[in-house]
Amino acid sequence: MTCHGFARNYADLLTLRLLLGLAEAGLYPGIIFYISCWYKRTELGTRNATFFSSATIAGAFSGLLAAAISKMEGIGGKPGWTWIFIIEGLCTVLLAIASFWM
Repeated sequence: MTCHGFARNYADLLTLRLLLGLAEAGLYPGIIFYISCWYKRTELGTRNATFFSSATIAGAFSGLLAAAISKMEGIGGKPGWTWIFIIEGLCTVLLAIASFWM
């Protein structure tokens, strides 16, 4: 996701979107499978509903975050839309690094 902010042309952006789609294609079913390995059948519905709800809530607030970040138009010579990808991607990378030790 972070690399989308550094795309130089439309072909770069399409290539990065394809790679991101390939990387994320199995994420949702993989998480559902992983959750099913830890919880009993009676607990599974609640856990899956919580996961699905958190994804929906994150999608609802991401628009507000993107609107605020897009105001960074011109900083570093980059358009506002590139900052959305860079900042949101860096947050994910930092969280992934921190989760290694959590």
